[in-house]
Amino acid sequence: MTSKVKLRGSELRDIVSPGRYYPKLLLLLCATLLFIMFTWLPRAAEDKQPSGPLPYVWAANQSREAAVWVRPREKTELISPQMCDPSITSSFPYLLIVVCSAIPNFDARMAIRSSWGKQEELVPGIQIIFLVGNVENTWNSTDLPELEKEAEMYNDILQEDFIDSYANLTIKSLMMLKWFNKTCDLGSKKRVEYLMKTDDDMYINLAKLNAVVRQNRKPTLLMGSLICNAVPIKDPHNKYYVPQYMFSEKKYPNYLSGTGYVMHRETAKRIYETALETPIFHMEDIYLTGITSRKLGLRPQDNIGFSYVKRNMNNTCLISQIVTAHQVKPEQMLQVYGALQSDKVKKCAVLKPKLLRPHGPNRCMWSKKFYSTKIRR
Repeated sequence: MTSKVKLRGSELRDIVSPGRYYPKLLLLLCATLLFIMFTWLPRAAEDKQPSGPLPYVWAANQSREAAVWVRPREKTELISPQMCDPSITSSFPYLLIVVCSAIPNFDARMAIRSSWGKQEELVPGIQIIFLVGNVENTWNSTDLPELEKEAEMYNDILQEDFIDSYANLTIKSLMMLKWFNKTCDLGSKKRVEYLMKTDDDMYINLAKLNAVVRQNRKPTLLMGSLICNAVPIKDPHNKYYVPQYMFSEKKYPNYLSGTGYVMHRETAKRIYETALETPIFHMEDIYLTGITSRKLGLRPQDNIGFSYVKRNMNNTCLISQIVTAHQVKPEQMLQVYGALQSDKVKKCAVLKPKLLRPHGPNRCMWSKKFYSTKIRR
């Protein structure tokens, strides 16, 4: 038989309330719980935030003097294209398109050569070259010998002596301007009148580009897809992060998207000369067409045919009426090029401007303090 023991109320309270006899233990438990709450909860909240490697930005103590990186008095070309040859007047086109590429992007370059950049079907007066940089470990690169073979075969490669990386895109564009001004502006009969900068994931409608350029013949031309009221991003995990020491203003100057913009040779010269006296900013489009052009008092001009937003590449009528399309894969370039050769394109109705590009620059303000109708010299 089991015996039942009856407990008095006071004895029962003593059992279920150990804190009565162990107050220090109870305080310790409470303190531990509070510590866990205050240390773990913030970390849990942080885990919900997007994380990743910090983007590379120029260090505060790193030289941002353009002349240091571009070396304006030195010959920096490692490979030169068959373009702007003083002994061949015909090697100076009316409009030169420089496609910024990277050494491994052979497929993208071949797609362009086989589609919108096809040599035998280029609009008269337009030529195309590809700009690449170098790699850090040249002794260990298998791509360099292949690049040399490619350059020898197509004669359209310009390789400059700088490390090709996202953080060095401004140096890349400055090298383009340096080469262009030194090589392609030699006199009245030996000069290229217009220069376009674009990337190897862009589809360019050469007929429309040619029409736009010839309709805007002026020495101050700087045209593309205009961006206004953009603000610096302060999230250090964002690809476009900008530290305060690199840009301290609240808004960027109005600028053109780096996906594609065109300029007169006089504009190219002035921007390059001004950039050599302007601290480098790592976003090349903001630096060249925004910060530097503002110092010149030069307004970048919007054209609805240019766009930095991905377009519907299946809409052949649309592509036939615009200048640039962004984020186009190599296989898409070939498909679009084939579709544009069809007779159906001739039956396309003229599209309204809002259908050519649904986005536009926000209301753009132009300070009289900076901008005028003439380039400052």
